[in-house]
Amino acid sequence: MFAIAITLLVLEIRIPEGTLHRNAELLEALRELTPRLVAYGMTFAVVGLSWLVHWRRYAVIRTVDGRLANLNLCYLAFIAILPFPTALLGDYGDLPAAVVVYACTVSATVLLGAVSWLYAVRAGLVEDGVSAWRGRRGASYSLPVPLVMLGSLPLLAVVPPPFVELSWLLILPALRLVAWRFDTDPVVTG
Repeated sequence: MFAIAITLLVLEIRIPEGTLHRNAELLEALRELTPRLVAYGMTFAVVGLSWLVHWRRYAVIRTVDGRLANLNLCYLAFIAILPFPTALLGDYGDLPAAVVVYACTVSATVLLGAVSWLYAVRAGLVEDGVSAWRGRRGASYSLPVPLVMLGSLPLLAVVPPPFVELSWLLILPALRLVAWRFDTDPVVTG
């Protein structure tokens, strides 16, 4: 599913049909693809990291029950639909509705992954030695994405959508903050 989603993402990146006779025309066509390339890059990172996290989690999940299977199907459904909001953002990223659809879809995807992981840990579907603390820690790494993306949406009332999209770079230091919190705070790690 992850590979198919990534493949579908790249299918949205194509030079507009028509004959380009001059280098300047080709360069202009490539420049016009920039929003699609940026949207592709962001979503490739989301899908790629989601695949890595999913793979790591299922390396320690020893059994699956019906509820986990259903949660996983919902998660995969969101992975599969990511090419749509990516195309929307690539073509209409200057419109608030496209930004909202993208942020909500990516946030729901990441949160579903975290919920399925927490369920697997709490239901005892993981290997012995995977503690509840490890489950919470693993799920907490998912929080910066929806917190930053959904938290940025009220900014659409006062700043242009590209600035809201740029604010999503705050996910990176937020992830660092979560890692620092879990690696150094004795209240959390103890």
